[in-house]
Amino acid sequence: MEAEETAECPETQQSERRVRPRYAVDENSMMLLLSHGLPLECHILDLSLDGCKMRTREPSSLGVGLRVEVSFKVNRVAFRFLGVICWTDRQRWVGIRFLEMSPRRKEEWAEAIDEIEAAVKAKAEKEEADRREVERQAQEPLLKQAVEPKAKTIREISRAPALAHQERRERQLAPAPHAETPKGLRSRRAEARHEVDTSAIIYLVNIGSNLDGRILDLSPNGCHIRTVERFPVGIYTRVETGFYLNGLPFRLGGVIQAIYDRNNVGIRFLDMSKRSRERVDELIEEIDEMRKAGE
Repeated sequence: MEAEETAECPETQQSERRVRPRYAVDENSMMLLLSHGLPLECHILDLSLDGCKMRTREPSSLGVGLRVEVSFKVNRVAFRFLGVICWTDRQRWVGIRFLEMSPRRKEEWAEAIDEIEAAVKAKAEKEEADRREVERQAQEPLLKQAVEPKAKTIREISRAPALAHQERRERQLAPAPHAETPKGLRSRRAEARHEVDTSAIIYLVNIGSNLDGRILDLSPNGCHIRTVERFPVGIYTRVETGFYLNGLPFRLGGVIQAIYDRNNVGIRFLDMSKRSRERVDELIEEIDEMRKAGE
């Protein structure tokens, strides 16, 4: 009997299963041996579209090819799948391949895997942003030291009064300069921002919560939002911004670029698809035309 069931999970399928990405988890689970009606308490350690890896709470000598039923939760959603044991160390480690999944259940499971993948990606991006920020902070003292003036020599000190008098004289004779916008402000204003006033939702990707607010200005690459509640996270946090403008819905991924105060944040849009980019550009053009028509 066991030899016949083993044929359902041949050695040649192991490489095919490994093509599917696997995501590490650590959740309580249950495995039911269908031939014995025996339930085993387990921990599920990784997941893929096609199967999972489990560790039994107590040592066991399960054989390859046994049919089982596994149950567990992912993001607070319960799943129960029929499966077959594809490999085991005959102590506590077991590999399961899922079987006989209905189309609807398969779609729900694919959505759950997509959510896990998005969370893993967001975590990796945040860790990379944190690493870069640590490196930047570590380099600041070196950069500051590089631009600080060197200690003046005795000769330079002795000439300082005469040089100061000459500089004052030159400033008095020079024509008054025109007011000039600071360099940082010029670079920030090089990208036109358009004033708008529409409700918006900030989706905090990492912690799965939302914040209501209003968009105060919009550019092709970002926006300024005033939140109703105090903004709870820091700079470089991954977010999604949802809003309606001119009757069109938008939901754009991005990162917190600036925090002006506890209720005002600047968001830079990231990873926009070609279609989303075209829609945003068209929206900006419409806002610009409306502004010019009203002047």
